[in-house]
Amino acid sequence: MSSAFLTPVAAASMHIRGVAVSHDALHAILCAAPDFATLHAAVRVCTTWHGAFAAQRARVLLAAARNVVGPALPQAVRVLRYPYPEKTPNDWGGDEDKEEDEGSSATEPDTEDEDGGKPTPRKKAAKRAPWAERDAIGVLSPQERAQLQKNAWLLEKLEALFIRKRKESQLSALQAHRFARAMYRVMLYCTLFYLPLNLDDIDSMEDEPGVLDRIKKARRAHLDEYVSQELFELRAAGAFLHELIKDVLDADDFDRLKDICLATGPAVILKAHKAKSSSAFEDALEVEVMSSGEDNALFGGFLAAPIAAIVAERKAVPPTPIWDALLDDAQGHSEPCTQCGGVAVLWKKSNWKRLINVDFCALLLGNLNENEVETAALLDLFMADKGRCSSDVVIAEIYDMRTAEFASWDKEDSLCSACVNRLVGAHLHLWLFKRKVADGWTPTQNCWYGYNCKTQLHKRDHAKSKNHLCAPIR
Repeated sequence: MSSAFLTPVAAASMHIRGVAVSHDALHAILCAAPDFATLHAAVRVCTTWHGAFAAQRARVLLAAARNVVGPALPQAVRVLRYPYPEKTPNDWGGDEDKEEDEGSSATEPDTEDEDGGKPTPRKKAAKRAPWAERDAIGVLSPQERAQLQKNAWLLEKLEALFIRKRKESQLSALQAHRFARAMYRVMLYCTLFYLPLNLDDIDSMEDEPGVLDRIKKARRAHLDEYVSQELFELRAAGAFLHELIKDVLDADDFDRLKDICLATGPAVILKAHKAKSSSAFEDALEVEVMSSGEDNALFGGFLAAPIAAIVAERKAVPPTPIWDALLDDAQGHSEPCTQCGGVAVLWKKSNWKRLINVDFCALLLGNLNENEVETAALLDLFMADKGRCSSDVVIAEIYDMRTAEFASWDKEDSLCSACVNRLVGAHLHLWLFKRKVADGWTPTQNCWYGYNCKTQLHKRDHAKSKNHLCAPIR
């Protein structure tokens, strides 16, 4: 960041070392922060920077979060915001407990009124709906920002291990997105359904009629919300974590303990793998659970069993090998668009080149797509030097010059065709202007009506003598 932008100035002034800087420019700089530490440092520079941040706090924080986490941000936030149940065996009580709870609006008294009147009943906490991946993220709290950064570092280390295990040089943007969202979903699943119980608790739950069935039903209901492709990704992520667990446990213990160790979650598994010791599992679990030599029905098939049951019911065909769910770059997978959430075949950095750049001409704003001078200039750029202005080059350069409206959009986003057209259409005239200047064109006087000018359609001299690659001022 230039030192000019770091110079403290008064809040009322928007001049930095004599240069007027708009709030939009400051917002764009803040939205480009690679992590929250950088963003917080920039906000503390002066009151002007802080004011620019405060004006669009939610948007800037969301952009920084996307820079930290990537397109799997909805999955990462859900790990933090899902309303978790209490981690006690009583959560899986019998039907009698449920009926008693539903039939009563109050529990035993907590306090008495000062005048000696009737006890005040304890109010039951209001139930919250589970936070879904499609829900608006809103403002991220300081605690959420810190945990997002911590979990993102965890995912980076897991991805590096996955690449090493699969003998890949690196993951494409699409592969990395799949891996991250699958691992965040495994993290959520483990947090929801791992119960750190001792052997007596486990034995009593297994002996009580219906308890295991209710637990397994809840696990399956949670996983059933994912489409089949996403379940295959979860299955592959679980298999990879089993590989890490196998590197730590003795061969004799692996089959018995692999699922209860998986239930402790990716963070514990990574810690154990890094230390090459099962002590991390022993800290997370009761020691006797690790050493008893007994199987237990509570954790057997923890993730794989409900996924297999759902896939069989849907008659879906899993990819072979299992890793293709994460590593196959073929088109045709239905996924949610990062920006609009629509489910469609998506365009991302890894496949931008497959788009036909000539089709972009129709996206020029206003009447520009019928301006013979500008469309000819655009076609010359697209056709003259193949590769110099290919679709991936154009989109990458558009991202680098995107306007404030698109400041939170990221090159790693996965976009449906409508969102790609929206991004390109909003910037193509600006990109064309910049390219023409770079090639030696001397800009002419702006037309007052800019890209909306009607005269440019039927008067070639006017189209040539005036610049229409600009916004109208009349």
